[in-house]
Amino acid sequence: MQLRSDHSIPHVVDSNLIPFVDSPTQGVQRRMLDRTGGEVARATTIVRYQPFARFPRHTHSGGEEFVVLDGIFSDDLSGDHGPLSYCRHGIDTQHEPWTGEQGAVILVKLRQMNDRTETPLVIIDTETSNDWKIKDSDVKRQYLNLFSNTKTGECVWMEKWEAGFESNHWIVGQGGEEIFVLKGDMSFTNIDGTDDENNKNTCTQGFWIRRPIDWAGRQFKVKSENGCQLFIKTGHLAMKLDEIQ
Repeated sequence: MQLRSDHSIPHVVDSNLIPFVDSPTQGVQRRMLDRTGGEVARATTIVRYQPFARFPRHTHSGGEEFVVLDGIFSDDLSGDHGPLSYCRHGIDTQHEPWTGEQGAVILVKLRQMNDRTETPLVIIDTETSNDWKIKDSDVKRQYLNLFSNTKTGECVWMEKWEAGFESNHWIVGQGGEEIFVLKGDMSFTNIDGTDDENNKNTCTQGFWIRRPIDWAGRQFKVKSENGCQLFIKTGHLAMKLDEIQ
């Protein structure tokens, strides 16, 4: 399957408009945002586990990372994870995930790692973390580093914007950029005034944004009317499936 697999094309997608479809595992459904491959694929997906669903033990040959969007998600590798927890399972890690009576919804990215030397397991409860910091001396903007790798250039973090936040200095990072709106609303306008659907948008909870590698350095004006929380990745879109080291 090829779904938004050309990383040179920008996308702004309201995932709420994508219907959930059944996966091969009973009680597990998904909304596909991008995909290259079949059941074993490089993919970005919203996965919904029904209460007491269980996924068979499997190996992530290209790694896995996910953010819990709702409910409690559990596995035998790293335990129980509540809403807005971030988990990163490195290359060739194995696990058997399940959910309890609440079920769970997660945003998951598969086969997008290529460094076997990185820490195999990262778990951060972003709701209770004491590592949130003020960004660029703006008290209305906070950030929390989740992962970075100087060898590959990949960076992963979250941001919180308070109501009324506004900035002219959002600059697309090297190696492509992805944003997922976890809460609230955010809007962006291309600073050069270009008017197309990928350059001027208001995005609410569930929106997914992907900007290609050749947009590095492009500047946007961003703001939030009611406040928001964002999951952000840069530096990863250039990786090819055969580059795992």
